[in-house]
Amino acid sequence: MLVVSALGGDIGVNAFLSDKPGVALNEPRPLLAGRYSLERPLASSENAQRWMAIEAASGRLVVVALAEPGRLSSFGRGVSHRHLVSIIDVVKEVEPGAFPDDVKLPIGAGFAVAEHLPGKSLRTLLEAGPLHPAKAVAWTLRLADAVQALHVTGAVHGALSPRSVVAEPTARAISPLLTQLIAPPVGPYCPPERLRGAPESASDDVWGLCATLYTMLTGKPPFAGATREALLRAMAIRPAPLVNSGVAEPVLQEILWRGLMGERRTRSSDLNELQSLLDHWEREPTRMPPPRQPPRVPPPRGLGEIVAGTAFGPGRDDGVLIDDATRPDDQGAPVHDRAPEEAEPESLPPVLPASAPLATLDAPGVGPGPTVEGLARPPLQRRISFNPFERKVSVWPWVVVAALAGGGGVYVALGLGTKPDAAPPVASVAVPHAAAPKPVVKRNADVVRNECVEEHFQPGSFEGTPDFAFVCEDGDFRATAHQLYGMTHDPAPVEAANALDAGLKIDARHTGKTASGARAAGLNWYELPATAIIRRTCCPNASPVLLPELPGWCEQLQSVVRRFADDSAKSVDLGPDARSFDRAVGCLFAGHVKHDYGYPAPPAPGDRAMFQQFLSRAAVVSARR
Repeated sequence: MLVVSALGGDIGVNAFLSDKPGVALNEPRPLLAGRYSLERPLASSENAQRWMAIEAASGRLVVVALAEPGRLSSFGRGVSHRHLVSIIDVVKEVEPGAFPDDVKLPIGAGFAVAEHLPGKSLRTLLEAGPLHPAKAVAWTLRLADAVQALHVTGAVHGALSPRSVVAEPTARAISPLLTQLIAPPVGPYCPPERLRGAPESASDDVWGLCATLYTMLTGKPPFAGATREALLRAMAIRPAPLVNSGVAEPVLQEILWRGLMGERRTRSSDLNELQSLLDHWEREPTRMPPPRQPPRVPPPRGLGEIVAGTAFGPGRDDGVLIDDATRPDDQGAPVHDRAPEEAEPESLPPVLPASAPLATLDAPGVGPGPTVEGLARPPLQRRISFNPFERKVSVWPWVVVAALAGGGGVYVALGLGTKPDAAPPVASVAVPHAAAPKPVVKRNADVVRNECVEEHFQPGSFEGTPDFAFVCEDGDFRATAHQLYGMTHDPAPVEAANALDAGLKIDARHTGKTASGARAAGLNWYELPATAIIRRTCCPNASPVLLPELPGWCEQLQSVVRRFADDSAKSVDLGPDARSFDRAVGCLFAGHVKHDYGYPAPPAPGDRAMFQQFLSRAAVVSARR
């Protein structure tokens, strides 16, 4: 059987040998929801509940997954995050004949549709060996941010494992990417209550993050078992220590043991707690987290646990893949088994228009994708219906009659109501003379720029009237930031005192005197995003920030600082950008990456206090302009 697949922007036809001989897609069938054509079941799906499909309007590949009504409500449709592949559609009704006859549809089933992002999965990447602890933790924090974006909307991922993570995407620059729908839930990466039949929950995602981090550190899952029962027995005890795999990280060991305890009552299932612990490890990898007291009241049991063994129990087909080695990987970059010119496009299954096509095939928020040659597309049909539950044969006569009746009514009301010579006289009103416009004074651009830059600092931070033209010029942005903050005098003793009163210690190395004898601003690393924000506000035509690219797996500071500056011009929360900057800097120190930024230590609490006050001033400046 042939499947059409997209690699980045290129289109290729790959041979696919389905191991489900009873599932064939060579018979005419209507499009799913009038939009999607099923192409083949995913190789990792044991029960033909997940499919590769093509969006007929654009020709791009998508992933389709059947789901029960309860699961449909927990998909995060439209949730956007730079480390998350989005779900683009959720349909709660399945038309008859949309799936092959031998596909067993759950009662009340619908389906979800997600983007397809090709690339090398984390599962495939780990076949070459485990990752460095600093890289593994940095990647886990990025995945946790993506999961947090789902949880904020009430959605859950439910299938987090190395299978669902794209480590080397072909179409995006920042790794890793958390996919949705294409990978099944995998046994060792699901908590015990899920294996006993409970439905998907937010605590599943925290367990999946911990188990995935364990696999990145050791190269193997934390638990093993050929059957569901054997896997549950293995989860009753702690996973093997990290040191058995040559990873001497006792703090990470403690964090993982807390998140992978088989007893739910004593397990750490809070995503914020996991992020905080990993963030502290990046800053102080030898500092053990404080002891965690088990809750006095056990956590509430979900409906799936209460009725486990019945409707949601072991008899439920939950799609969990127990043995991860029994199925191939679907989301990896497709393997070209033969050249595109040898492919047989006529062997693609024919597509019939849906019995009741949608008004339009353009999905909201979904951009056009690459087209697929040889794919039969239904004509785009638009029909007008005054009753969505009744099919109209033709409506244009009614439209014409309505237009004529409306036009006639307007003519009668206006033309026959009063005659032109019967109009009442209009009294003359004296029109006041408009005041003469004030002359517009055009200010010098250099003066405006210098005032804008100076407004971002406390009064008296600079001597005289300095020229800040260098802030808008191209070049190494490190030198720009150092030059700007090297010109400042005592920024504001009140600010420093307030920071100390709040219990924040400002290190002497951050408030030491400059070569001219003046005190530095105390921002340390935050001089980079602060200067980028000033440049973004005061230099509208300036080029993007340029910073040197550093080796290693840490997120590049150039991209973080650019994103920080761009978001400062929007009405958005800058907290995520500040955390991303902290993690990127912390990663440099955790991985002992050599850099020439001139800052000897990661940001300190005093730096953050000063930077917060800078952001307050910058918000005022931005509002004025």
